[in-house]
Amino acid sequence: MHNPITSSKKDLASGSLPYEGRLSIEKDPVRYFDMIRVAILADMPVKALEAGVTGRGGGDAATWLPQLAQEFSKQTDLAISWVILTKSVRKPRISTLLGQTFYEIPKGMMTVDILTGHWFAREKLKRVLDVIRPDVIHVWGSESSYPSVLKGARVPTIMSMQGILSEYNRIGSFRSNWRMRCQASYEISWVKQATLLTTESKWGRDRVLEIDPTLDVRLVEYGVNPSFYNLTWQPDREKPVILYCGGKDWRKGYDLLKKAIEMHPVPHWTCWIAGGGSIETGNKEPAPIEMLGNLTWKELQERMTRAWALVLPTRADTSPNAVKEARVVGMPVITSRHGGQAGYIKDGENGILVDPLTPERLRKSIDLLLKDHSLAIRMGALRHSEDRDYFQPARTASGFSALYRELVKR
Repeated sequence: MHNPITSSKKDLASGSLPYEGRLSIEKDPVRYFDMIRVAILADMPVKALEAGVTGRGGGDAATWLPQLAQEFSKQTDLAISWVILTKSVRKPRISTLLGQTFYEIPKGMMTVDILTGHWFAREKLKRVLDVIRPDVIHVWGSESSYPSVLKGARVPTIMSMQGILSEYNRIGSFRSNWRMRCQASYEISWVKQATLLTTESKWGRDRVLEIDPTLDVRLVEYGVNPSFYNLTWQPDREKPVILYCGGKDWRKGYDLLKKAIEMHPVPHWTCWIAGGGSIETGNKEPAPIEMLGNLTWKELQERMTRAWALVLPTRADTSPNAVKEARVVGMPVITSRHGGQAGYIKDGENGILVDPLTPERLRKSIDLLLKDHSLAIRMGALRHSEDRDYFQPARTASGFSALYRELVKR
């Protein structure tokens, strides 16, 4: 860590240290310089955090980060600064919440970033890092420009995977999206530049190790927002409904679900579809489908308390948020083996694993569960307490805090 002798009051006034750092050092300079400085580069939804970690707008990403920041506030040896590229600001904005500093930086056009090797974004990020002078740099997600700062970093680095883009590209998810194909190519080089990597699941770790088996990959599961822990699951016996989150996304298996619904006879149940998407599946949805669009947490939670089960016939997923949230609420889950969710959804216990993943097997599984209310209740209860413990956000914060301390000791 940095020696306090190298930083003078002039440095502080000129902004050589972050705003939160200036506040901390004036109160207790010895304690501040004894803390581990961590710069986290991620799509933190600051507005959700400012609202008290109570929810998000429909379509917001990185839903696991607000509660992580909340838990980080309990780590007294960490000085955490978040660096966020966002279109919600036109000029840099610095704020402090929960004892942490948040640097919101104007985000440029993704197309320009990709075509220039993320040069413009990298320069913006590096200027903020020069101010923070972290002991550890933690970048989140190969979908963004954040990992571009890994090359040449002078301190230990962590890269946390969200999706495994190279795997999604391999199975054909990005056939019509050249930008994401480019990002998948960048991902392959970025993962080799980090000191270590983290994924949410063994499935994710295996996919990263397929890129390079010598990589140091750790498992840190991303937690569920505390508000999901307070819900009471009460599926209506008279209205069998299954919930799907992911929009019209081919990778999430929407086309398989639609084919399953279109099979004869007409389902006796309704399927709620939450989220956006662009898959071409025809001009008209089958009658049992109800399109909900993007939902806020409050809206999603209300639907979760009434649906009999969650369905996600995904072709590839590191560890889907909706599955975690469903298990915290107590819903059984019908899903595939193609993702991290297969590590905690146990076939015939807290859900059904559709294998092979075909419309016929999917329809059979949904019909089986949604014709028996008592079966849905029993499956929802199995492993419920274990799943709730596993997805506690405090576990995520402890996991990353331990990695920060490990890297500094190196």
